[in-house]
Amino acid sequence: MPEHRTRLKPAVLAALGYIAIMGVAMFTSGPVFGIEYGTPEMTLVLLPFEVVMSLYALVMARRIFGDWQCGFGPVDWRGMWWLVPSFRVIAALFLGLFVTGAISLSALVLAVIATTILVGFSEELVFRGIVLKGALPALGTGWAILLSAALFASLHSVNVLAFLPLPNMLAQLVLTFTFGLVIACFALRVNSLVPVITYHALWDMVQFLGGLWSADFGLLIPLGILVNVIAGVALWWRVLRKRG
Repeated sequence: MPEHRTRLKPAVLAALGYIAIMGVAMFTSGPVFGIEYGTPEMTLVLLPFEVVMSLYALVMARRIFGDWQCGFGPVDWRGMWWLVPSFRVIAALFLGLFVTGAISLSALVLAVIATTILVGFSEELVFRGIVLKGALPALGTGWAILLSAALFASLHSVNVLAFLPLPNMLAQLVLTFTFGLVIACFALRVNSLVPVITYHALWDMVQFLGGLWSADFGLLIPLGILVNVIAGVALWWRVLRKRG
């Protein structure tokens, strides 16, 4: 069996294992501690799980690829132009956070910061690293992106275990599938997970801190989603679809 085929199955299994661990984390947050999904307090429960999940992602990446060629190549700085609009929205969100939020430092704030950094790292390594890079040789660019996005969206189905209402979860599946498509395009264009890990972590962080500090973001969140989608579609149409 060709080497690229031997990586596809373990890559998918690694993602399913990651989803299973997240399911345990959501169950622990919900039925065990009574903490609802999306509240900043959830990060207090999620943090130790994210440490485990980050270590799990590192071990799986090393085991499947034997090196770090699953998203840690040198950054193609020319491709970073595609991410500039998204990072500008992030900058505007943080400005709104510090201008309108009731800023305070606490153990919960530190937990939010640490958890979102680990979430950005582990989720990108699994879904845009292990799965995307593992699927590319076997499936081609388009199908590899779809597979990574579908598994990334599936990760968020377990949020119902932490009392996320079913309609909200279904809406989240659509949003995270779209996010997964776009971020996979960015990751391929810049040839590195580092920029997308940074973006993912900051995107989650500013929203959790915004909820904690009661910041007024106005339309910046939907604007950020729209900017991502437009940039991702343009990138696919102009560059990535030509790769097959």
